Amino acid sequence: MMNKKSSDVLAAVLTAVAWFWTAFECDTIGIDVFDTILMKERTGGLFVWVLAAVLTVLTFLWMRPHLVTRAIMGIFMLLPATVFRFTRLMVPESGFAPVHLLVAFMYVIAVIGMYGMFYPWKVEKVFGIGDGKEHKQGQEAEPAA
Repeated sequence: MMNKKSSDVLAAVLTAVAWFWTAFECDTIGIDVFDTILMKERTGGLFVWVLAAVLTVLTFLWMRPHLVTRAIMGIFMLLPATVFRFTRLMVPESGFAPVHLLVAFMYVIAVIGMYGMFYPWKVEKVFGIGDGKEHKQGQEAEPAA
C-alpha cells in the first residue's frame, strides 16, 4: 500500500491527466453543442482549459477518498475516444476485421470506467488494493477494537 503523501501526488497527477484529457477531447471533437457551452468562439478555446484546471483542483479537494481509482476510471472512459480516432480509418466497408475486436474491447473498458467512477471501492476490492468499504470525505477510519 502507498503512503498518504505519494498517494496524494499520484491522485493529483492522475486527476489532472483525466481533466486535461477531457478538455482536449471537448476542444477537438468538433461537436457544436460543446463549442457553444464552452464558449469557444468568445474565449478562443481558452475557457475549456481554465475549466479543466479549476475542476482538477476542486476534484482533488472535494473527492479525496478513492481519488486514485476514480482518476484511473476517468482515463478508462476517455481511452475509447482516442482509440476511435485511429480505428475509424481501419474499419472496412463490410465484413469482419480484427479492429472490431479492439473497438469492442474499448467499449468494455469504457463501461468498466463508468462503473468504477461511481463505485471505486468495489473496483479496489476486486483488485485487492482497498478494504472494499465506501469512504466519504471527512470520514475518519474507525479504530480497530
